[in-house]
Amino acid sequence: MRLKGKTAIITGGAKGIGAGCVRRLAEEGANVVIADIDDRAGHALAADLGDAVLFVRCDVSQRTSVAALYDATVAAFGAVDILVNNAAFVHQPGVIEHFLEYSDASWRKTLEVNLSGLFHCSQIAARLMAKRGQGGVIINVSSGGASRAHRHMFGYDTSKGGIEAATRAMALDLAPLNIRVNTVAPGSTRVDHGASVGDAPIPPSDVIPLPRQGAPADIAAAVAFLATDDAAYITGTRIFVDGGMDAQLRSPAVDFTYDFSEYL
Repeated sequence: MRLKGKTAIITGGAKGIGAGCVRRLAEEGANVVIADIDDRAGHALAADLGDAVLFVRCDVSQRTSVAALYDATVAAFGAVDILVNNAAFVHQPGVIEHFLEYSDASWRKTLEVNLSGLFHCSQIAARLMAKRGQGGVIINVSSGGASRAHRHMFGYDTSKGGIEAATRAMALDLAPLNIRVNTVAPGSTRVDHGASVGDAPIPPSDVIPLPRQGAPADIAAAVAFLATDDAAYITGTRIFVDGGMDAQLRSPAVDFTYDFSEYL
């Protein structure tokens, strides 16, 4: 119950990593607002978690929609203490675009959701936090793709690199107001609707040093830590929650693999 009395907004909170964050922050005692375009999943999750969780339909790429989200949050819970920028556009379902075929439409959509959405949500949150004078926390969900590229995911990786640059810039501007801004970078994460965030599903033991894919709860644990006073002196940085993927130069499939059998 480290977040009792706090109010958090989680964008893209209806499913997957976002839903994991909603559950964890609610368990920590926060009032939580699910901001998503998926009405059905958002209402279902809010109903499952009780009166302290509210669903508000929001398209983060539209500033008017984001402003309405904050109006609803303040009306319901009085303030905003925590923002988790999780909403993201990866690519159209079933469409993988090589850079040579990457479309203007995909580029615009990716930047509108992943970068403009983060800007709209963060600026309005920071203004409310500053006016209230009690500090606050902004947590941006990035990707390993911000520093190491995926194939055929030009726009997504570009936007995630932008998110990490934005995190550092916001952290410096907002530090005098005691508003902390950090990034969580998930690795390959198995989400509740059977898809994989990151590379296409691969046997985890082949590519991940900790031999399993991540779960939304793994990412949510890092988000919860950054949201609490346990992280009161942490700002402008990035936490990888990826089972060691960023640490390795090459996957075990092409590297020497040690035989641990005599120690087991």
